[in-house]
Amino acid sequence: MDLNDYWQENKRFLVTVASGALLFGIGSMMIGSWFGDELDRQRRTVASTRGKLTRDAMYTSSDLAAAQDENEALVRTVATLTQASAFAPRPQFLLDPKRGSASNQYFAIVAAVREDLLRQAGRANMRVPEDLGLPALSPTREPDIARYMEALDLVDRVMRMALVAGCERIDKIEIRLDPRLSSREGVGRVETTRVGFTLSGRGAPLVQLLLHSQQTGAEDPDGVPLLGPLLIEKAEMVPARSGSEASLDVTFQCARIGASEPRPGQP
Repeated sequence: MDLNDYWQENKRFLVTVASGALLFGIGSMMIGSWFGDELDRQRRTVASTRGKLTRDAMYTSSDLAAAQDENEALVRTVATLTQASAFAPRPQFLLDPKRGSASNQYFAIVAAVREDLLRQAGRANMRVPEDLGLPALSPTREPDIARYMEALDLVDRVMRMALVAGCERIDKIEIRLDPRLSSREGVGRVETTRVGFTLSGRGAPLVQLLLHSQQTGAEDPDGVPLLGPLLIEKAEMVPARSGSEASLDVTFQCARIGASEPRPGQP
């Protein structure tokens, strides 16, 4: 096949290819004319930066030492804040496999604490709710039992402080576990059990109770340490409509700070 025959059969294709090549060449020349200098500058900048990164260290040994010192200071600060915020239950309020099942330990500590506190409250003529804020149906899940025992520890401390302060009535105690405890996402790094108290009576003992909750070293009449300070989430005190009495709503926190609780279905 000669060139003339090839041209006749493929002239449309050849014209299209030639036109594309011509347009590409024209476009390249126009781009080079308009943006060539800027492209060269950018290429030189990239080459210079690459060379600088290759030759020069980004950080010196003094920068590393400063970063390490800052990290150590942050670790100490976190440890201090954790110690100040996390609730530390007493040994008798912690589950111990050596003492039998979690349920049996729960029943035993609840019975002992309730008997002691109600006896002391009766002796001081202080009215208190007999349930101590615990659920009517005893918890069955071990994580729940552990949290209610910790909350009972806080209830025991606050009631002893109320006795020392001379409070007259504890109208209500409410224990609320962290709602995230049973969620699929888990509780995260900070878990909070809230223990709310509603008290009424003369205002001075109620103020004294709040002061005791933020102090260390005080003891109840039997010589039991009151073990403050306690973490207060909120407190509201209002006077009664008549007379010299007042009411106090205060919520304390049992905070757990550390590893997340395993999600349901995980070991």
